[in-house]
Amino acid sequence: MKIIVGGNGYPEKRNIITNPSNRYLDYRPRNIWTWINVIRRRLLHKNKLFIFRPLPLMSSGDADIIHLFNEVSSGPGDWVATFETELPRVLPVEGIPKFANPELARELRYVCSPRCKGIIAISEATRQIQLRLLEHFPREQAIIGPKLHVLHPPQPVLQEKNALVERGPLNFTFVGKEFYRKGGAEVVLAFSQLLRENLISVNDVRVNLVGDPGKTHNVAHQAFQDDDAFRRSVEDTLRECPLFQHHTSLTNDAVLALIKTSDVGLLPTWQETYGFSVLEMQACGCPVITTNVRALPEINPENAGWLIRCPLNSMSELTVGSLNDKAALRSTIVSQLKAHILHILSDRKIVKVRAIQSVARIRNEHDPVEFRNYLSAIYRGF
Repeated sequence: MKIIVGGNGYPEKRNIITNPSNRYLDYRPRNIWTWINVIRRRLLHKNKLFIFRPLPLMSSGDADIIHLFNEVSSGPGDWVATFETELPRVLPVEGIPKFANPELARELRYVCSPRCKGIIAISEATRQIQLRLLEHFPREQAIIGPKLHVLHPPQPVLQEKNALVERGPLNFTFVGKEFYRKGGAEVVLAFSQLLRENLISVNDVRVNLVGDPGKTHNVAHQAFQDDDAFRRSVEDTLRECPLFQHHTSLTNDAVLALIKTSDVGLLPTWQETYGFSVLEMQACGCPVITTNVRALPEINPENAGWLIRCPLNSMSELTVGSLNDKAALRSTIVSQLKAHILHILSDRKIVKVRAIQSVARIRNEHDPVEFRNYLSAIYRGF
């Protein structure tokens, strides 16, 4: 098939550009909204619109379908879209209630169009968020509901790991470019506290962290960001504590090589629309400790990993409405992370059991061939 895509970034490669027998045409430079959005943001100071429409006379007439990520198509040609939160994606406008935003109503009409052959939620959590959106638009709901699918991203198995680490240090690995949003600070706090409390020793664990502490903004914290003193304390501990081996960044191949030598993965994240690193860790036979936000309970069930259970809002996300909220959530994340670490160290056999279950879960639920077959069926309209 010849498929037009709205870009060739990581989301597209993970969810769309997945079948080597297809030909994919990157139309991001040909999308008129790529250029309109530059004007909207820089000159008009307006929100970006997540719309796709090829420039006049620059569309391939023999393409079989258009497949977008987080965008809707307003132009000719049949299309589908994969999305991670809601479709259409419409940014908030100050002073206008979300469901009264005329842009949202306008773009919902594109999704209702017969040219839209399907919309694909990347998780059940995403599907539920979409259904809650559609409850406010009953006419559109009747049209869009039958087009809504759930299709988790594909992931090949990368390594079978059946050996049990009976003695010596266990290797824990955290990967998160946005160090603070992904829970890097909580990893540092949990392990350093356990060391100070004499509940672990330098002979028990090694902790690898891949992430940039310069990425200080945490979108989940909203107006209540961590201050410089907190970050200095975390980064001093990261640098000085003998448990930690820190890399600001590594190539993807180097990250995978590190994961393959690790026993347990770490993603105590504050905000996550999916959790692709969890799939990669599981595919290497490395079970993961995660929070329970968004899709993580779906892809990290407790027979394959460990969940840190936090109170969630209707979007399956954490709510930080004050400094006290943030402190309470941090305490929850750190205390449960410490409990999981101690449980793992007291019963190392559980790591092997969950490693085997992680690989089995990837094989059964993220099989690339089954993914391609399901996606092809959506393209054909079943």
